[in-house]
Amino acid sequence: MVYYSRPEVYLGDVVRASLSSGTFKVYEEIYGLGVARPSGGSCPAFRCLPGQRMVAVLCKRGLSTLEASWILERLGVRVTYWGIKDAEASSCQFVIVKCLRGITLDRPVSRELCLYPLGDVGVDLIPRKHQLSGNLFEVVLRHSTVDPSPILQHIELSARLSYLNYFGYQRFGTVRPISHLVGKAIAIGDYLEALNILIGFRSDFESPTASTARKLFSEGDFEGALRTFPRRFIVERSVLRKYIETADPRRAILQGLPRGMVRFFVEAYQSYLFNRALSSMGEAMGSVDDVGTKCEVLELPRPGLSLDSCSKFSQQVLQEDLATRQNIDKSMFVRTFRETVFRPKDIEVKASPNTIELHFKLSRGCYATVYLRELLRENLHIGS
Repeated sequence: MVYYSRPEVYLGDVVRASLSSGTFKVYEEIYGLGVARPSGGSCPAFRCLPGQRMVAVLCKRGLSTLEASWILERLGVRVTYWGIKDAEASSCQFVIVKCLRGITLDRPVSRELCLYPLGDVGVDLIPRKHQLSGNLFEVVLRHSTVDPSPILQHIELSARLSYLNYFGYQRFGTVRPISHLVGKAIAIGDYLEALNILIGFRSDFESPTASTARKLFSEGDFEGALRTFPRRFIVERSVLRKYIETADPRRAILQGLPRGMVRFFVEAYQSYLFNRALSSMGEAMGSVDDVGTKCEVLELPRPGLSLDSCSKFSQQVLQEDLATRQNIDKSMFVRTFRETVFRPKDIEVKASPNTIELHFKLSRGCYATVYLRELLRENLHIGS
């Protein structure tokens, strides 16, 4: 994200946000199902028979959808979903549950994860992207001004404008922004590099225990690293366990991760390239409105992309990034189009002496953090 789309909506230094599961909430909306906002407080018991199929609301904190589905599958509950929700927010989304065996959960799976069953469904209900209306967001901002009315006026202005539809920070990782690096390594067949980044890359924002585990891995003490990683690091633990077993980085990645997560990493790399292409497009065309008019959609960069006046931006960044690479696994790249601009909808705002509650809706695939970045700039902090 090289540019800000709308400098005129910046709220100034008096407004800040530190996004966490307590200040950043997401509720999915599906055509025909409504909004995934379960009634009642406590997490209910969950029971199902082998082969039973039902629709449910999955609520989680501190877990991505991929991680949550992986945890549930290990319990014998396979889920399919309409959209992927990131780990930073408290999120609720619809899922289709299929029980692989008889399940009885009298208590929540964990403090971070809960299933609210809504009823049995047949095999004809299959999650499709076009059924996803969008997501509703509830965000708490903090301000330090006596009169918040100018802030509210800026937010009202922001509702009338469109923005470059970048992929948000969460797509790459907020604590360790390495998903696109892992994806690039997989795409070019460098599985040892993918392994080293996924398990060994250290961040100052991680816990000392996690940092120690990564250090042990980088020093070659794989068993020590596995013992040291906290149990919630299920991705690293699974891949590392497979690497210890096989001594083969390719098998460790492809067998230690679900297939969907492998593709997730490669798509993160494509998302990184898309952001670069969109920045180049915005610079060349001069305004957000011109981008939306001349190139309503843009295909994610991938090898073999057909060339036209819009896709040339995707092709250029791909060629720049993979100029010397020969062994590219083209099958790993997804073929999908993404809208180049977006506009927030149904904005509601409420001010109190120290906080501003901001509610809004975005269409599927749009990131709240991209919109908030326009409002807050460097005063937007995500995770810790």
